[in-house]
Amino acid sequence: MQASFTRVFAAFVAVTIIALFGAATEAQQLAKSGKYTGKYAAHGVGAQTYELEKGHVFLLGSNQGVFLNDVADSFLDKTEVTCAIAADLVDGVSTGGHGYCIIADKDGDKAFLAFQGKGTAPESDAGTFQWSGGTGKFVGIQGNNTWHRTGIGKTTASSIVWEGEWRLP
Repeated sequence: MQASFTRVFAAFVAVTIIALFGAATEAQQLAKSGKYTGKYAAHGVGAQTYELEKGHVFLLGSNQGVFLNDVADSFLDKTEVTCAIAADLVDGVSTGGHGYCIIADKDGDKAFLAFQGKGTAPESDAGTFQWSGGTGKFVGIQGNNTWHRTGIGKTTASSIVWEGEWRLP
């Protein structure tokens, strides 16, 4: 009798565990859209500047860092970000810039974005970006977003606030 009870109890535990994992997986799969806010902590990793005239510089560069969502362990939290940048700078203020970023999560899945913007003051820029695709769980991602960058002193580091939406097919 004891062995029979043990087998029934073990079967019950196994079914319960499978049901719980199945529910968790289903809940993750149901998240097809959302809104978010967070910070991209970036640092410049290379830039070439071309002086076009006194006070006017064209910059080609890149930055990388980590995105930290304001809600821990949610959309893109703790992901690696790498961006390529092209910008016109007049007296240290961006008159127009654009570029692309690749965001990679812990599983190696990637989301891609295209951004554009301009400066509001030296070391301060703002603009928009759009999700443009991805790999793995981010295939087909879309959405509109805003960003605001603040440089950190005379370093290559920046704090960039991202806010927006995302949706998957």
